[in-house]
Parts: sequence; C-alpha cells; structure tokens
Amino acid sequence: MEVYTKTWLTNSPPVAHIFFLHGFSDHCNTYETFNHTVSTQHSIEVYSFDQRGWGLTSQRANTSASPPTTRHNGLSGGTSQIFHDITSLLGPRLSAHPNIPCFLVGHSMGGGLALTYALRGELRDRLAGTVVWSPMIDVAKEGHVSALKLAALKVGSLIFPDKQSVQSLPPEYMSRDPAVVEAFKNDPLCHDTGTLEGLAAMFDRAAELRSKATARFDARHPILVLHGSGDKVTNHDASRRFVAALAQVGDKEFKSYNGWYHKMHAEPGEDKLVFARFVAEWIAHRSKSGNAAGGSSRL
Repeated sequence: MEVYTKTWLTNSPPVAHIFFLHGFSDHCNTYETFNHTVSTQHSIEVYSFDQRGWGLTSQRANTSASPPTTRHNGLSGGTSQIFHDITSLLGPRLSAHPNIPCFLVGHSMGGGLALTYALRGELRDRLAGTVVWSPMIDVAKEGHVSALKLAALKVGSLIFPDKQSVQSLPPEYMSRDPAVVEAFKNDPLCHDTGTLEGLAAMFDRAAELRSKATARFDARHPILVLHGSGDKVTNHDASRRFVAALAQVGDKEFKSYNGWYHKMHAEPGEDKLVFARFVAEWIAHRSKSGNAAGGSSRL
C-alpha cells in the first residue's frame, strides 16, 4: 500500500523531530499551520503521514481501483495493524536521526494512538516523550456512546471487521474559527467513515488508557496532555484524570485551555500560534535537558 507522507523541514539544524499522528476523519495537511510554525520558527522537524484508510493514502488506494471506489475509506485495520504501520515508518526516522530526540505527537484519535504506542509500542523506548491534545481517552458528553452500543460494535467488528460505518463529527464542534469549520465541512478527505474494526479498536484503546494500564508507563518518559474545556468531541476531564493517574511519571503535565474547542491547533487568530509555541517550547526544553527524566509534574 502506498502511504502519503509529508515532512516539514527546519531552516537550521533541528533540535528535535516530531512524528505526528492525525485524528479521525482528518489528514496531515490540515495541521499545516502548527507543523509549519514549529518547524520554521522553533527548529523542530515534523514528519507525518495519512494513516491507512484516511486522507490521500485512502484516496490513492480508492482511485487506483477500476472503477474508482470508496472501499478503502476508514479501512485502518485494528490496533496491531496501525502499530505495525507506525513502527514501519518511525523506525527509519529514528535511524536517520540517531542523535536528535524524537517526540511522538498526536491529536484526537491520533492522541489516543500516541499514548497507547508510548505504553506498549515496539519502539517506545527510543522516544524522547509524547505530546497529545484533545486525545481520545473518552468521548465528550455530547457524543456519549451507551454500553449496549459499544458491545454491539465489538461483536460486529468480529463478524464484519471491514464493514464501513459513517460517524459524522459536527463541523461546528471542530473550532471557534468559522473558516476552519467550513474547511472541515467541505474537505473531501475528511470522509467521516470508519470500519467496525477500526472504531472498536479506537474505543478499546481509550478504555485501556482509562484503566490501571497507566501504571505501566515508563516513569522516565515525559508526557504532555493539552485539552480545551469547550471540546464537545473528546472529554476534557478524562485527559485531566489520565495525567493525574500517572503517579510514577516524573515529568508529566496537563494543560487546560479555557473554552477552546477540539482542533486546538486551528483555533482563531493568535490562539493557534500561542498553542504551537507552547508545544514547541515544551519539546525544545526537554531536548536541551537530555529528556528531563524525573522532572517536574504539573496538573
């Protein structure tokens, strides 16, 4: 399978590099402002890719068929498949930059993925830290999913793993910026289509992050979690509780942004630049301090 990848290069030798994971019904080019800002203004190289079933990776798979199809939309596979894809792309990045700290960064579904990979992914010990915002640890109350529906999803995923299911994300929940809302609404690459296997795996990863599995995180691995209190897609308080449960992790931080929506990297005006600057400075500080093992903790 041909995977679409993109790298945002720095103007000077990089102090760190980011391996970035996008969210559900999204693709790496919608994070352009964030990625461009941290690369050109903070000398942090950013590498990202459109995950299997999403963005241009999905589109290329669909248009290569004759006749064109939408069969590959959301066809991500389960967590083991996604982890395999991450490892196969992350490994060469780590080998190409052996002396530059690599941070795993993710948003929304990608945030949940990043945290789970940091917990049990094959290359987790080679990462310098993990940064996530609006992570899928639990859904916001506006999108509550009943236990019965989750059980039905899990059974369905075992019988019909590749069955597609449209899970529309309300565009008005994405950002307080009307232009971002319109762009999300009209972007053909944001197709809102998952599969039963992919959706079940996403909820399973979220449940794992809410469980006692947090005790298995490496105590030396820095973690930053950011969340807007106005997020109506993923749960702000679940992020706060997740960080609080990381008792053994010395360098952890939960940062709340009052009233901000789901796409924190695409909030109005200067907000998105302030956000990018904070993340970049957090990463740069830990790159200079040698991964800051056993550092400060802020909740």
